[in-house]
Amino acid sequence: MKSPRVADILFQVCLLSFTVVVLVCQAASAQSQPPRVRVTFQTEDGWTIVGTLFMPREAATIGRVPGVVILSEPAWVPRMIHGANIAAGVKDQGMAALTIDMRGSAASVGKKDYQLFSEEDRDGMQLDIRAAVKFLSSQKGVDPGRIGVLGAGDTAEYVVREAAKNLAQIKAVVLITGAYTEKSKQAIKSLKDLPVLATVGNQDPKDAQTEAATPYFLSQNKYSRLILGMDRGAAMFNRPGRLKEQVSEWLRDNLKGLGTETELSFTSDDGWKLNGKLYMPDVADGTKVPGVVFVHGHNHDQQTWYYLAREATRGGMASLIFDWRGNRKSIRPDGKWEFGVDLPQEEWAKLYLDIKAAIQLIASQKQVDPNRIGLVGATATNNPAVKAMIGDPRIKTFVGLSFYTPDAETKKFVASSDVPFLVIASTNDMNADGGSLADGTREVYRLSKSKQSSILMYDDAGRGSDMLKTKQELFGIITRWLQEKLGITNNNGAA
Repeated sequence: MKSPRVADILFQVCLLSFTVVVLVCQAASAQSQPPRVRVTFQTEDGWTIVGTLFMPREAATIGRVPGVVILSEPAWVPRMIHGANIAAGVKDQGMAALTIDMRGSAASVGKKDYQLFSEEDRDGMQLDIRAAVKFLSSQKGVDPGRIGVLGAGDTAEYVVREAAKNLAQIKAVVLITGAYTEKSKQAIKSLKDLPVLATVGNQDPKDAQTEAATPYFLSQNKYSRLILGMDRGAAMFNRPGRLKEQVSEWLRDNLKGLGTETELSFTSDDGWKLNGKLYMPDVADGTKVPGVVFVHGHNHDQQTWYYLAREATRGGMASLIFDWRGNRKSIRPDGKWEFGVDLPQEEWAKLYLDIKAAIQLIASQKQVDPNRIGLVGATATNNPAVKAMIGDPRIKTFVGLSFYTPDAETKKFVASSDVPFLVIASTNDMNADGGSLADGTREVYRLSKSKQSSILMYDDAGRGSDMLKTKQELFGIITRWLQEKLGITNNNGAA
């Protein structure tokens, strides 16, 4: 039996060993956590701006992540107030954050205090925002095409101004208890691609609350939101109400949800060079998501699917939009054979080759499951799209907007295939020659062998992809259909 003294020594040795292990684990954990870093950068007019950069681990594992510029309230609160709240919340959502002190205040005081600024001096804050977006976009692992900006108080006006000039990068704004000029109000109203999160402080006077809420009521974007918080300005993040979580989750949905956007080109089997855009949701290495190819109709181009493709990407799917032969960016360098001008009918008849090439392109992406591909077509391209599906088991569903009379190949495939079709049209969709796209759409549904096929008929929705303008609910209907038929059971596209 060991003496009490020996037992005590052994206990101390064990305790010391445990402490060393804990310290080593903590050190390893600290090394794996990207640190917050003090940074400086220059504005166009020569101010030195001081900030703190927060980088998430996802920047090293996923690749390019969105970034958020978070502004201090000049002469009121420095950037430090954001470190433990909204900057931490953004980083926890897998996005980079850059907090900055605006010119004339805190660490960016320069040669003149903010309290002494003239109106012209204050206008220079827009250059601070511009420089911050440029700096954050230049960081390794940050996607320059998915930047959000958060401004409070005096800075909210300048956030709107800069977003209006830089929609290519600024994809979402958070405006906290701000006040706005008539020019910026009109900008918010016209920026349909820009979701706005406006917050109102419960301690502000009624007229100030009305002003702070104005961006939400002016915004035409369906993802815009309005939040009532306790206190006012940045101080609201330190009050009850989960404002940090609400704001960071909204930014996640409206920045990460867009996925990465890549312009690319590919070639059909008969040599046409085609151009398009690929939207890929943010997913961890090794995760496979479904893919969807969107085929535009006559008198349209890839841009007709801009919003629906991004909606599908928000829903966890890779999306490919492209210009088929003779359209927009897929016109030959010599300008010949432009669709609607001099593209021969025999070339138009090979459109299905463009669609097959698009299917092959999206199926070949590293993060796409090649056996879960969907197709979306419209009007005259529905028949060629169905032809491209024949003999390709990777295609698991087809969404067709406004079918012309199905040709013989379409009829045969639809009647013999288990692929579920969602077909949509308007009952009043007639051509000048008397042909009915409503009848063509009904015929496809009637012929379909799949018991899962479905038809949606409107009385006055218009034709093809134009129906997305008149019936906004179609974005959700089509996205949910694709998710279901392509086997999405969680938000990142995994089955």
